[in-house]
Amino acid sequence: MPTNRTALTLLVVSAASAAAWFAWLGWDSGYRELPDGSVEGPYSSMQVIACGATIACIVVAGCVALRCSVRGSIAVIACVTAGFAAVWARDAASSDSSGLWAIGLTLLVLGMITGLTIVAVLTRFAQNAYRSRR
Repeated sequence: MPTNRTALTLLVVSAASAAAWFAWLGWDSGYRELPDGSVEGPYSSMQVIACGATIACIVVAGCVALRCSVRGSIAVIACVTAGFAAVWARDAASSDSSGLWAIGLTLLVLGMITGLTIVAVLTRFAQNAYRSRR
């Protein structure tokens, strides 16, 4: 049974990941025409990179708060992914009549789980190295 601290940590990382989407990506829905006539958007590369870095920091903070335990790290990854994917899916589904947003959601979830697992493993290694030096 999770402790109150664990439950609060998971709630905070989930809400923080949703807030990261709103802060970096949620406000931008327009496409831009480039000088060569091509179109890009709705997000710029820097927005996506900054959002990814923010999400990685949230995972590191959550894993450290739960003492880098395997179960805690898995829960952090799941909650961060769920929080981010929920707001992304809501936005994507509201503007896509083709239904392809569901494929995008699947790819987003798989990519987040993969990438955030790497972040959590590196966090655990760093935490163990820090503990062994003390």
